[in-house]
Amino acid sequence: MREAVGGTWLFQIVIVFILLFAGFMALTINRSKAFNVKDRIIQTLQTYNGIQVGTECVNNEDNVLCDIASYLNESAYRTTGNCPDNVVINGNTYPYQGYTKDGKQTSSNNAAFCIARIENHSTIASSACGGSGCITSELPSMIYYRVTVFYQLDLPIFHDVFNFKIQGDTKLIVGGGL
Repeated sequence: MREAVGGTWLFQIVIVFILLFAGFMALTINRSKAFNVKDRIIQTLQTYNGIQVGTECVNNEDNVLCDIASYLNESAYRTTGNCPDNVVINGNTYPYQGYTKDGKQTSSNNAAFCIARIENHSTIASSACGGSGCITSELPSMIYYRVTVFYQLDLPIFHDVFNFKIQGDTKLIVGGGL
């Protein structure tokens, strides 16, 4: 009888370790896929010199969102999540826009990826402006985009346990923002 109880405990410990290993593998694979998706979205935004705010992918046109949507469908990226709150930089507020994996705008709580358009106001040193930093209009406008994608811990039996976010920024785009 004692060996039967000991065998049951050993079997349960083996099952727990198998579940932990499967969860760890699922998390690493999902995280790797999310980083690839984020990098591809950033690369596409930089290639097109930004995105027109409020646009969508319609009939697979040749635009930024259609390129992103086609990549998401090819890569089998299926995770959605809640877009972060607005980005606040130097007192300015920049909202996130959520998009589905088909390139359509959506609410911020069920988005495949989120994009925030952030303006980079050029300032000149305080000595050139009479004591305080000033914003000049002679310099070209520069913007960058903050991209957020999601990945999750997806255990085989329990499914979606935790949802995580990955954020990344594009390079400065001079005169971009369309």
